[in-house]
Parts: sequence; C-alpha cells; structure tokens
Amino acid sequence: MDKQVFAIRTATLLGAFLLFMSTSLSAKSYVPTSSDTVVSKWTVVTSSDSPREKVASLLAQANMPGLASRFYGQASALTEQLLNASPKDRQLLFYKARIAQHYHRFDEALVLLNDILSYQPNHASALLLKANILLVQGNLTQAKRTCLQLLGVTELWISGACALEVNAQQGKASNSAEVSYTQLQNLTQHKSANSNVKIEQQLWLSQILAELAAKQGLYDIALEHLAAFDLTQVPVSYLVLWADIQLANDSAQQVMSTLGPIVEQADSFDDALLLRLALAEQQISQQTRLWAQRLTQRINVRLQRQDTAHAADIARYYLDISPDRKKALFWAKINWQHARLDADQRLLERAMNVQYNTQDDPQQPAGM
Repeated sequence: MDKQVFAIRTATLLGAFLLFMSTSLSAKSYVPTSSDTVVSKWTVVTSSDSPREKVASLLAQANMPGLASRFYGQASALTEQLLNASPKDRQLLFYKARIAQHYHRFDEALVLLNDILSYQPNHASALLLKANILLVQGNLTQAKRTCLQLLGVTELWISGACALEVNAQQGKASNSAEVSYTQLQNLTQHKSANSNVKIEQQLWLSQILAELAAKQGLYDIALEHLAAFDLTQVPVSYLVLWADIQLANDSAQQVMSTLGPIVEQADSFDDALLLRLALAEQQISQQTRLWAQRLTQRINVRLQRQDTAHAADIARYYLDISPDRKKALFWAKINWQHARLDADQRLLERAMNVQYNTQDDPQQPAGM
C-alpha cells in the first residue's frame, strides 16, 4: 500500500504561519494574536483585557484541541458587537476575515481583506491571509502575486515562505516539495544568522519543514522537525500533521498512546483528531473501536447540520472508516468546491476511483 500523509484542510504551510502572526505584522514587531500553533503557555482572558484584546485572545486559543466551536463562536459574536460601534475598524475587520476563513466563507473573507488593503495596502497580515485563501481556492497565480506584495513590507523570509507555499502546490508533489524544502532551509539559515528566532517563528518553521519532508516520504526527518515541542501544548493542525506522519510511518500505536490522552482531556472532540485515532485503531486491528464509534457520532452531527466545512473529514470517513462509495464521492465533491489544494484533488480522485472501480480497496489512503 502506498502510504502518504494527509494535511488538515485549509491549514496550508502559509495557513500555519497565519496562526502566529500579529494583526499588523512587520519586521520590527512580532506579537502573535493567534497561537493556533502554540507557544508554550496560552493567554488567559482577564477582566482587564479590552474587548479587542479579548477577541485576539479567543482566536489565539480557538485552535487548541476541543476549543474551536466555543471560542470561534465567542470571538465572532464579540467581533460583530464591536463592529456595530466601529464598522470601519480595520483590526476588527481583519478578525472578522479570520473568522470567516475558519468557517470556509472564503469569498466573504476576501471582500473584507480587499477592503482593508484598499486603505492600508501594506497590511502584512491581510496580505498573508489573502494569499492563503487564494491558494486554498486554487488561484495560484493570484496567490503568488499577493506573496510578492509582501516584499519590502515585512522580513524577506516571510515573503519567501509565502511564495514557497505556492510553489509547493505546483508540479509533481514530491519534486516541488523537495525544492521548497531546500529553499526554506536556506531561508531559515539566513534568518537565524541575522535575527533572533522567536519561539513562535521556530514552531512554525518546524511544522512547515516537517510537512515538506513528509511529502517527500522522509518521515523520520519530518518527525525530528516536530520533536522540539511538547505535543500537549500544540494546536490541532500540529497534532494532525504529527499523527499523519506517524500513521504513514507504521506507528499507529504511538498515535494511540500519545494522541489519545490529549483528546480525552480536551473540552470536546475535534473531527480531524478523532479521524486519526480511528485510523490508528484500524491500522493495529484493534477490536474495540472506541474512536471509530466517537467519530461516527461526530459525523452524524455534521450530517444533521449539513456542515460543509468538514466535508473532507466526512469524505475520508466514508472512504476509510465506514466505506460508502456514493457518500464518499458526494462529500469529496463538496470539499472540492471549497478547497483545491493538491490534497483535495487527490481525495476527489480517490473517491471517484472507488466509485467507478469496484476492484479498488476503499480503505487505501489518499495522499497529500
């Protein structure tokens, strides 16, 4: 079986960086408003925080395991309340765009970002978020052009990483990943020689280097990139990448023993993490399908709500956990309407293959 690594949907390499960035990113200041990819401690909202600071803090914590639905909802409600009083506040509009992106309302997010950039064309965070959305939508040329707008606005390595994210989606996956991996390492070395590498930046670099290494099948090297950080202190996107690499490396038991307790202790379950644990159960042929049962409950909730934001997870559920060819294709097509990364294309191709070729094994994993 050809084993490859999945990436969490819309959490592109650039998207991972967006989780660290400040609302007004520049070469002189770096204050992350979203710790979606961890530092080591999480900001706790206190009564002294201003309403804007509270939104930033909610977004910073929303991508930790089990917190997305509650914290994104609270951030959205508070942002709308503040915008009623200050409808042209560009920081609040940026928060609203971030929230819209999370819920896959990409067109809405782009309208908000273009409005911000019409008044503040050098708003680095808005440029990065816009590039990420364009990339997810498959608009590679526009995404690359947006990345180039960052030249002279922020540090060179940031604009370079933005462009490399686009390059990694072009051409044959392994070849483009190899080139981007090498170039990103060079950028990292250059950056390290000329500035202090903050922990937030180092965590981001570790994650994207690991993903690029995994795309080349260099799983042990990928895991080395991720080993520097405590997995109990990282967000969902980081955990998903780690679990995918472990599964591709035939280490399902490691996923069960490490990821299981993290998910158990979370406030609620994340679909993407439940899926990886269910796949680990399957890989080790565990008779007690605890995680598969929990995932089934979550999928039923998504179906009742017609939740298209989780279409990729639902498609994989019907490919790998509870095979149903027609439903797998249906949800893979819905996912393709929202996200057009190479991983989404391969998911769709796989669903089409099992739909029209009954000889295919419905549990063969799709690639990145």
